[in-house]
Amino acid sequence: MTLFKLKSEPVILLEDDSNKNILPLLLELANQDNNLLNFFSYEQPVCYWNNVFTDRSNIVVYEQLMTDMYNKYINTKCCVIIDSVNQMTISLGWNECFRCIKRLICDKNVTKLILVFHKDCLLPASRLHRHYLKHMATAVISFDVTEFNKISVLIKKAGKCVESEELLSYDETTRSIKCMPIIKPVKADDEPEKPSPGNLSTFKIEVDQTVKLEKYKLKLPYMSKINEGESKVYYEPDAVDDWDEEDPDEDLDI
Repeated sequence: MTLFKLKSEPVILLEDDSNKNILPLLLELANQDNNLLNFFSYEQPVCYWNNVFTDRSNIVVYEQLMTDMYNKYINTKCCVIIDSVNQMTISLGWNECFRCIKRLICDKNVTKLILVFHKDCLLPASRLHRHYLKHMATAVISFDVTEFNKISVLIKKAGKCVESEELLSYDETTRSIKCMPIIKPVKADDEPEKPSPGNLSTFKIEVDQTVKLEKYKLKLPYMSKINEGESKVYYEPDAVDDWDEEDPDEDLDI
C-alpha cells in the first residue's frame, strides 16, 4: 500500500507511543496540497512546530482548539492536525472532544483531518473511546510495539476493511517517506491426505475399536447350538422337486 492511498483518506488516526518518531510520516501525510494547515498542538509549544514548518508558509499553529472560536479556525479550505487527542480530552473531556472531532469531519472546509493518538497513554477504562475513534476514522495507522519502522494500516472503503503491514523507509533522493508492503512467505502445502470415508458423509460410517470389541462379545442364540456339535441338516424334497436318481457324474472317467 502506497502513501498515495493514505493521503487521499479524509480522516486518519495515527496511533503511536512514546518510543516512536511519527514526525516524518506526519509531515508526509500533511504535504498534499496548498490548502491552509491548522495545527492544534496540545503537547509541544507553538515555537517548536514553527521551527519544524519553517519551509511552509501556509501553516498556522495553535496551542489548542477553542470551541467558541471554531468559525475563526475553519473559515476556508484547510487540513487539520490534532496532536494529540489524549491531551485534547484532558482539556475538553471525552464527550466534548468527540463532538468537536465529529464537527470537523462533517465540515466541508476540512479537506483532511489527522488525529494523533498515544496508545500507551490510554487508561483501561477508556479503551472504548479508542474503538470509537477508530470507527470515525477512514484510515488507521498503528506503529508496531517492537519495530520502530513497521506499521499496520487499516483502510475502510465501501464498507470493507483492507489491512496490511508496511515498512517505512526514507528516500534520500526525493526526501520523502516510502511504504514497502510486508509480503508474508507462503508455506508450500504438503500433498493432501486422502479423505477417509467417515469425513465424506454426514453420518458415521467407520467403526471404532470399542464398537468392534462389543461386536465380538455379542453372542447370538444359534451360536450356542453350533458350538455343541449337535447341529444337523435335514432335507426333505418337495413334490415339485425334479429329483434325478442317476449318477450325475457317470460320464466322467473317475
